[in-house]
Parts: sequence; C-alpha cells; structure tokens
Amino acid sequence: MHYLRHRRALRKQGGFIQGAILFALVIIAVVVAAFSLANRDSQNSADTEQARVNASYVLKVGNDIQTAVNRAIADGMAPSDVNANLLLMGATAAPALSIFDPDVKYLVRPQFPKTALQVDDQPFTSTVTARQPNWALSAITGVGGNDKELVLQIPNIKQIVCQRINASANGLIVVAAPPADLAAIATAGYREGCFGSGTTFTYFRTVVTDAQS
Repeated sequence: MHYLRHRRALRKQGGFIQGAILFALVIIAVVVAAFSLANRDSQNSADTEQARVNASYVLKVGNDIQTAVNRAIADGMAPSDVNANLLLMGATAAPALSIFDPDVKYLVRPQFPKTALQVDDQPFTSTVTARQPNWALSAITGVGGNDKELVLQIPNIKQIVCQRINASANGLIVVAAPPADLAAIATAGYREGCFGSGTTFTYFRTVVTDAQS
C-alpha cells in the first residue's frame, strides 16, 4: 500500500514538473516571438526613415541641377540648345558645356548614397550605369501642346526611395505604384517625381519648359 501511494505521488509530481516545463517553454516562445517582432518593426522603421532621407537627397540633387541649368541659360545658352550642348556626362568640348566642369563651377558632381540606389558596385564613369548612373536630358512633348520640355533623368533609384519621392513631390501614398514611363508622366502632368517598374526606377524633373530639339 505504501508503495502504491509512493508511485501515485511520483506520478503527480512528474505531471507537475512536466506542466511547469511546458509552461516555461510557452513563455520562452512568446518572449522570442515578441523580441523577433520588435526587431522586425525596428528594422522596418529604420528602412522607412532611410528611404525618406534618401528621397530628400535625390530631390535636392534635382533642385541643384535645375539651378545649374538656369545659370547656364542666364550665362547665354539658349533653352533650345540645352539638350544638345549642356552635358551631364562627359567633359566640356565647345560648343558643349559640362554642368560639372570645375572651371565654370555650376555644380559639384553629387555622390549618391548606396542605400538610395538599386545597384551599387561601380564608380562613376561615362559608360557605367551603376553607382553613379548615366544621367540624361530628354526632350518630350509637353502636356497640352506641341512645345518640347527637357526632362532630367537619373536612373538606378531603389523602389522604396522612388515611392517616397512621389509622396513628397506629388502627394501620392507611399505604396502607390510609380508611373510606368515618361509618357505616363506627361499624361499625369507631373513636373518631378519617379517612374519605373520591376527593379528599374528613374528620378525625373522637368528642367526646361521651352526646349526645341
């Protein structure tokens, strides 16, 4: 009889210990999940803030280039000649003028942060489209008429940065899909922002409104 009572006590004690262990495991799992979720939220917040900072930088670069184009026009370059003669890539060779020529001091070449770009593996050259991408000035037909508008384009922008640019420049929600291309921009009437799809996104800004080319 004593033996049976002892066995029952052991079984009861074992059940209690197993229950305590299971309870402890549940608590540990909850703590780990909460910690993981907190880390994920913290990383998402950091990514969002980084995208906001990078979008502000890209918009500042666009404004600086706009100022440089305006200075070139004020110095005597006709708006209709900007597309052909004001260079964003390459060196000055008359009649062309590089916007980054140190002798004219229009603008120091910006160096984009890695976190703003989709690809970052090469330095800036006249042929590379990665870290410092091939910038372009493209003449497109303006909205509501046949006049040409000159649009600055800077490719290789990261999507999350592209969406933040559109939120700041055009009041779009940050998850809105960017316009697909320049034609969509003209249709929407945007003067500045970002377009693209997939993994290819490009910042744009209309820098000359009376261009012929």
